[in-house]
Amino acid sequence: MASKKSKRQQSPAYTREQGRRNAIGNKQRKITFSFSKHIKDDKGIGQSIEEWERLGLLKPLILRMKNLGQHTTLAVRQYNWIKEYHKVDFPPHSEFAEPKHVTGVTWAVMHITDNSKEVVVGYIEEDVFYIIFLDKDHKFWPSELKNT
Repeated sequence: MASKKSKRQQSPAYTREQGRRNAIGNKQRKITFSFSKHIKDDKGIGQSIEEWERLGLLKPLILRMKNLGQHTTLAVRQYNWIKEYHKVDFPPHSEFAEPKHVTGVTWAVMHITDNSKEVVVGYIEEDVFYIIFLDKDHKFWPSELKNT
């Protein structure tokens, strides 16, 4: 006869199978962020975490990650909070050098506020946004402002 303790350990708490309540369904994974692959570009393009701290950009970035971390990867993509570039491998006119340790990914950017020029560059894999570059000058994918 199985003890109550072993039955409880067999299923995650969020499924509620161990008590009298009904299961609430599958827990949806939220997007998370990783600096494990972050680099400062060889040509001096891009910045370090310490530079962003000195420039006052680290706090808005952390607040943005905290806010987006409450949502699923699907929602982040649907609302374009993180924009992925599916039509090209690496931006053709980028001032950044394509890193050799990152291949076969769909590049993406995230603005640190809704209307900021500062972006975080990376890619999404298995609900993790891997941050590769910190780009305060929007040089990863430079674009001219359109006249209105």
